[in-house]
Amino acid sequence: MTSISRIRAHNPSPMTLDGTNTYVLRSEDGASALLIDPGPEMPDHRDAFLAEVGSARLAAIVLTHQHADHSEMLGSIDSWAPEVPVHAVLDCFARHVPTVSDGDEVRFGEGASDVVRVVTTPGHTADSISLAYGDVLFSGDTVLGQGTTVVTHPEGSLGDYLASLEKLLALVRSGEVTRIEPAHGPTIDDPAGVLEYYIAHRKERIAQVEAAFAQGARTAEDVRDVVYADVPENVKPAALQIVKAQLEYLGQPVD
Repeated sequence: MTSISRIRAHNPSPMTLDGTNTYVLRSEDGASALLIDPGPEMPDHRDAFLAEVGSARLAAIVLTHQHADHSEMLGSIDSWAPEVPVHAVLDCFARHVPTVSDGDEVRFGEGASDVVRVVTTPGHTADSISLAYGDVLFSGDTVLGQGTTVVTHPEGSLGDYLASLEKLLALVRSGEVTRIEPAHGPTIDDPAGVLEYYIAHRKERIAQVEAAFAQGARTAEDVRDVVYADVPENVKPAALQIVKAQLEYLGQPVD
């Protein structure tokens, strides 16, 4: 395995933390590179990751999921990488190559380690994937470097998300993954601890939603105001969609 570079976009927000991480992986001989999540359409960000690619041939781009803070830059790809294949789950983003599925490999150089393996991790969105590179996992938004991931209705699925967390935890416990590089926040050096916390946190929230129903809550707004009573006003719309995903998981009416 050779170099991994993180380039952070200047798009901080409550949903993106301190910005979206774009990653550049260099081949063993340094002659080619792979780009993970080109990010938002920001010229300074594009200039920064292209500077990191430098004189290397950009061999491939992989998109971890559809959200604009990861994919928007692809809208101008004809101006900066017109011939480069884009690997994605959704056909509307895949370019010059077929869509990807679990276990597919994307090669970006001639060396033995110049390959990433697709690990499908739906839940945050239906098209979410992670990428295994040696013992490093690029998790997209499935696991964050700070806080927890948002799973909202209707694009997210809490059932799928819990299954994806268990899938990643199995990779960590087997020793196949020892480090996670997320799309937001810093490196995760204790992936087992973080994944175990994520699973416990989701189950705790589910229990809180069930308790809110037992106490008389009947609508998604009622549940939100109980379970997420302390969230800032600007986060309440997202919290409502999170509650709807939880209700869907529990088989309760969403609206």
